[in-house]
Amino acid sequence: MLFGVTFTFGSIFYLLEFGINEALGSYLDAIYWALVTISTVGYGDISPVTQMGKVVSMFSIIFGIAMISFVTSMMVSAFSERFDELRNQDSIRYVNKMYNVVIINGYGHLGTIIAEKLKIHKRYQAVIIESDEIKAKSAIADGYQVIHADGSSQKLIKTLYERGNITAMLTLRSSDIENIYFILNAKSVQRESIVYSRMNQVELRPQYDATKVNALVEPYELVDTKAFQYLKKHSEEEKKSILFFGYTHKSSHICKKLQDLGLEIRIYEVDNTRYENAKLDGFSNITFIKNNALEVVDIYDSIAVCAMDEEELNVYYAITLRSNGFSSKIVALSDTKEDNRKLLLAGVSKIFDMYDESASRFVEIIEKGEDV
Repeated sequence: MLFGVTFTFGSIFYLLEFGINEALGSYLDAIYWALVTISTVGYGDISPVTQMGKVVSMFSIIFGIAMISFVTSMMVSAFSERFDELRNQDSIRYVNKMYNVVIINGYGHLGTIIAEKLKIHKRYQAVIIESDEIKAKSAIADGYQVIHADGSSQKLIKTLYERGNITAMLTLRSSDIENIYFILNAKSVQRESIVYSRMNQVELRPQYDATKVNALVEPYELVDTKAFQYLKKHSEEEKKSILFFGYTHKSSHICKKLQDLGLEIRIYEVDNTRYENAKLDGFSNITFIKNNALEVVDIYDSIAVCAMDEEELNVYYAITLRSNGFSSKIVALSDTKEDNRKLLLAGVSKIFDMYDESASRFVEIIEKGEDV
């Protein structure tokens, strides 16, 4: 394209100025003028003398700026892609020398915790596949071998399996579509590959099952089960009702299961929609909190559960209860690991961390090599 633009403008300039412009002695001079003008070098030894020649010069400068920018960006992009490819080749060669490799597709919160647990375990070696530059750099800084690429690359998966040292592959993306695509890609390259996946939406289980994935971990479902068992046990043993601060995706399922057992459930909510949803689901003992003004009345003989979507509210309600003399257990359902320390400082007795529980489950599955 660059050469085409150069010869086009050079030819037009030659037709307009040859025989009129004393500085233009040949067709080669016209091409030389076009290249100098389009490249914005502008020596000035040849310049237009006719009105149309000047118009052509202006257009050639505008096209030149656009073309130079385009060509430069293409060259930089090509070099960058080639550099990434070479860097990944080195990483893959290094991975091929490792043993008991666990591939982690996605270095988000969950991927970070799993990699940490595997490092502590020492039996397995985590290798991260991450396309995001910032997350890839974070994984490198944390001391992991990183392949900076798209995990859905069939060529990449095939290359990784050549050595036969892959124990399992985990896909932990927050997008179910990306996870399903990764599983299908891995299974199409290596039918016997062991792939475990995070499932974000329970209603997509049939799609996951169709991929022949070896095991699924649904973070909220896992926390639901453990929190339910904990609350049921302590409520029955201590003969206490259960207070839920927040009828959210974290807690609604647990509330229903506990109510079905005949346990006394009380709900405190700040959101009108969630307040109405709790009513529609058959809960009658609901208190709407206006302006986050919590009145601590007749709740001391209860177990409190902080399950708001906003983690700052969970911290606030926990510290409000403790500051008002609440001595019973306070449980927090957390999906933001950064706030766990604040919850503990606020007086929370037990935290069910979605990421930590899920990470532990993944490591357990890897150790047992089980299909679920």
